[in-house]
Amino acid sequence: MKELTTPEIRKRLLDILVVFREFCQENNLNFYLCAGTLLGAVRHGGFIPWDDDIDVAMLRDDYDKLLDIARDNPIIKDKYKIISYELGTSHYPFLKILDMETQTIQSFSDEGHNNSLWIDIFPFDDVSENIELRKKQYRKVGILRKILMLNFAKFGEGKTLFKRIFKPLLIPFAKLVGVDKANKEMIRLATDSNWKGSPIVGDVVWGEYNKEIIKKDSFTNPANVKFEGETFLTMSTWKNYLTTTYGDDYMELPPESQRENHELKVWLRDSMKEVK
Repeated sequence: MKELTTPEIRKRLLDILVVFREFCQENNLNFYLCAGTLLGAVRHGGFIPWDDDIDVAMLRDDYDKLLDIARDNPIIKDKYKIISYELGTSHYPFLKILDMETQTIQSFSDEGHNNSLWIDIFPFDDVSENIELRKKQYRKVGILRKILMLNFAKFGEGKTLFKRIFKPLLIPFAKLVGVDKANKEMIRLATDSNWKGSPIVGDVVWGEYNKEIIKKDSFTNPANVKFEGETFLTMSTWKNYLTTTYGDDYMELPPESQRENHELKVWLRDSMKEVK
């Protein structure tokens, strides 16, 4: 198999995003650039130079419609596949779209379902207007997220000495809770009907702990933003979103010590027969 360079990886990621945009237009669905992808679009006009992923958001109603479509047929244009925990094809509580012509290895994690290059699709759910109730919700989800990730952690590996030492102590407990229980509880907390109809939404299952909170009407008249020469939608209040998520200085480059990526290695498969 041929190992891909960073520019080749980014080209294939952008291809997934463009194909997904066409797919959503055909099915009357909307998605929005968010997180580091939106930051990259605003600050760099595309990928953050040291980053290697793409994040988009969907409101829960459209997200659930996409899930229903994928239950009937998860394949897009023969080479892309929608996976998720709800579909029984992923260990994560959000959707991914895979480029099945590729194979990946990611440091510090051994998550078996996802071994192809991907983009992430996060559901934005209605959340409480009460900040204390919201914090409580996010804290619970945060604990469950750590438990989930420890189920895929590799013994003796980690980005810090602390993680390399303590991971082996925590992994047995995480596996006792298990992937299914952690995911089901995260999704239950995210879709809590008590907050249905709230004027604000947030990325509960995988967001920046109580930071990615947005007024729902920010998606009514979305803004356009350029990413690697292509135009995509984002929330109309994107400046406020970036400030809340990354701080007032989001346009400034962080110190080199904070410029982390997924330490991703990607290969082009010799044949689609290699896809599991």
